[in-house]
Amino acid sequence: MACVARSACVIGWLSLATLGACATGPRGPVERALYGDLAKAVELSDNTGWVIDRVQLENNAEAALRSVCQVAPEKRQALERWLDAQVAEAGGPAADIYRRNGRDLDAVSDVLELERVRALLRYAHERAGADCPFWLEPDPSFLGVQSDHGRLVLFAETIGYGSLLVDGDDSALGGGGGGRLLAGYGVAPQLTLALGVEAGGSGAFRNNEMGSRSLATTFSAAVPVLARVSSQSRVYDFEVAPVVRFNPGVDAFPPGVRSLVGIGFTTMRAAALMPYALLWLGYEYHPADEQSPADHAVHVGTRVGIDWDP
Repeated sequence: MACVARSACVIGWLSLATLGACATGPRGPVERALYGDLAKAVELSDNTGWVIDRVQLENNAEAALRSVCQVAPEKRQALERWLDAQVAEAGGPAADIYRRNGRDLDAVSDVLELERVRALLRYAHERAGADCPFWLEPDPSFLGVQSDHGRLVLFAETIGYGSLLVDGDDSALGGGGGGRLLAGYGVAPQLTLALGVEAGGSGAFRNNEMGSRSLATTFSAAVPVLARVSSQSRVYDFEVAPVVRFNPGVDAFPPGVRSLVGIGFTTMRAAALMPYALLWLGYEYHPADEQSPADHAVHVGTRVGIDWDP
């Protein structure tokens, strides 16, 4: 089981290193924030099948204008020049790369995304004068709409999981669920740190005093400490939490500890809410006490929640 915990840590560090190595964008913070918002809209549209440019640009117009309206025209133009340079550096336009590579669409995916971001930027820029509402004015310190950067946010989640538990010589299958509420802050364009509370219950088929298996239930509470790394619509969670269990006749303290890694996606932020969903893998350890030996558990589950910017 210790090997599982070490593996989770290695996966976490490798994912962070990969994101850091691959992260590219405009130098200016405003241009970089605008690029992140538009690229997320394009990525989500790509996932559902971007075929007709006109249709997808119209579908994404409102979300794009929420960001573009808050960026001064000269910053929009600077972003467009950066996109032009990126397309040229990659050997674009995409149609030329497609023909040079035997009409292989996978060969142009990165350049095609850049061109679609540029098309969405131009589409919103052309309509900004007529369509931007009076309350969305250029902000010289614009940090983006679709990220948590510079925001105090609340995460409200439901959690469910299946488990493999090892208690001394006994192993059992089980599962559980619960709810969580965390408060976080976007400390960087791609990094949110959060702290919260969690409550839930679990059950497992364990050996009883009669030598047969029966369902044993447990109520628990935890204090998760979360680091969330975002890359457009994708999120990567790394978490550690002290966990206390409330079993009859057993002391709740000292607590156990749980670590987990998760990967998922977010949708576009609508008003103040941005829904998300994740798959996660976790390892949990509880020390021995007078009643039972140390036990270990591997959890695999899902979390579904909302990122609320109050």
